[in-house]
Amino acid sequence: MELALWTDPLAESNCYLLGEAGACAVIDPNDPKGPAERLEELGWTPELVLLTHEHCDHMAGVPALRARWPEVKVVAAAACSANLQNPRINMSAMMEVYLTFRGKPGVTYPPFACGAADITYTKPYETAWRGHRIRCVPLPGHTPGSAVLFWDETTLFSGDYLLPGEETVLRLPGGSKEDYEKFARPFLDALPRGLTIRPGHGAGYTL
Repeated sequence: MELALWTDPLAESNCYLLGEAGACAVIDPNDPKGPAERLEELGWTPELVLLTHEHCDHMAGVPALRARWPEVKVVAAAACSANLQNPRINMSAMMEVYLTFRGKPGVTYPPFACGAADITYTKPYETAWRGHRIRCVPLPGHTPGSAVLFWDETTLFSGDYLLPGEETVLRLPGGSKEDYEKFARPFLDALPRGLTIRPGHGAGYTL
């Protein structure tokens, strides 16, 4: 398997492209142009899109991927799938203000709604893709639809959990300290050391 990374310069979110024999699984397509252009450069065809949560800086590229590759399947937690369709909850309606506070004023970011996922889950969901085992675990807290994604049980795509040097943000749309303490934190605290972490922002590291 080959791993490629595309980082959105605005929100500095990570999109991961996992290539296998010319096919690709995409995790968090964060921009309408960047991930699709990178796939074209690599010559990879996306077959599967996996989302860690519903905030626009992690899924804004889904409509473009669906338009270019209509056969691609999107997998997300059920709450994530529902909230993709709401510009307020997916944060696109407030992204210009958010980016201004992040030191990037004057950016135009039109609000949008995204279509529902093709495959949804409310409990841990497992699937196989090109010989790889993928395990999706819903962990509400950062958002109602947040999840972490295990890849072959050696790598964890953590979304906006386990960001290097940062605490989990719970004050954005959908955030819940109660859910985080009840569901997400105990699970994250119990993760085995030695696991490779691929976060939604920042560089990867070993837990």
